Amino acid sequence: MESSQTISLENQNTYAEKGISGSTIKIIAIVAMLIDHTAAVILERILMYRGYGIASMNSDMMERWMSQGTNGILLIGYFIMRLIGRFGFPIFCFLLVEGFVHTRSRKKYALRLFLFCLISEIPFDLALTSKWYYPSYQNVFFTLFIGFLAMCGYDYVQKHTLPKWLSTLLSAAGLLLSSFYPAMVLTNLSYNTVFAEFHDVLASPYLLLAILWALVLVILLLCLRPYHTKHGHEQTQKLCICMAVLFAAMLCADLLQTDYSGMGVLTISLMYAFRYDRIKSMLAGCITLTVMSLMEATAFLMLIPISKYNGKRGLNIKYFFYAFYPVHLALLFLICKLMGVA
Repeated sequence: MESSQTISLENQNTYAEKGISGSTIKIIAIVAMLIDHTAAVILERILMYRGYGIASMNSDMMERWMSQGTNGILLIGYFIMRLIGRFGFPIFCFLLVEGFVHTRSRKKYALRLFLFCLISEIPFDLALTSKWYYPSYQNVFFTLFIGFLAMCGYDYVQKHTLPKWLSTLLSAAGLLLSSFYPAMVLTNLSYNTVFAEFHDVLASPYLLLAILWALVLVILLLCLRPYHTKHGHEQTQKLCICMAVLFAAMLCADLLQTDYSGMGVLTISLMYAFRYDRIKSMLAGCITLTVMSLMEATAFLMLIPISKYNGKRGLNIKYFFYAFYPVHLALLFLICKLMGVA
């Protein structure tokens, strides 16, 4: 009996050694991000400098522009690099969830994320807009930070019993936000604006549909969790409170206009919900991102390295992983300056 257990453990260890470590996955994310940002920061400026912006307004002009010199090659290369870049964000989300689950200090983890939110903002703004300060678009660390706080909220709700008055209040907030947030998103899409005014949302026909959805959701909750039992009542309230946390976090990301915004927070949240199964976790994240934009579909390829992840840390590149983001953005902007396209 002992010998068979020993053989089983040896087989597990052998599989772990053959798998992909966390540091390898981080390197994949870093390379994908570098390729993506090289296209977004340098190639995009070159394309605009060559007149892509004007040419894209008309199909005939675009055809002539594509045939001139290396314009066509540069544009194709640009889109290929951006598609490769879609590998990065789902890996960042996956690693964030893994870090949340395994970290020894969530407080230190959150402070580290917030610190790099601040450190990265100037390089991020310079790289993408050539401005020292651009309030209309925040770097991805803000999205990761908000997603981390949301996970803290879900974990707290599941592990603690809140006062009845607070549970009732937050449950109601969850149901209200489940109506308001979809109405806001749909209104934004129809108006093609970054964020609709409050009165626009109230006047939007989508609000009625969202309220009907909230009513359907209430009925589903009552059916799935028998409300007359104590356990069912508590679980229903916890689910509604988690909904309040989710939509509040998504709304916060949208208001701050962070990279990937509310959909990024939703990606992190769904990956957290499936955290006990890595494949399902990554699949949930990739589906969410693809719903946001079809260009994100290449993220599904990241199911391959995640399926090979052995759960081991590998090389200790934690601070290099964090520092790479602001440093490479600053270097890309410097290259644009030297090329005269900044």
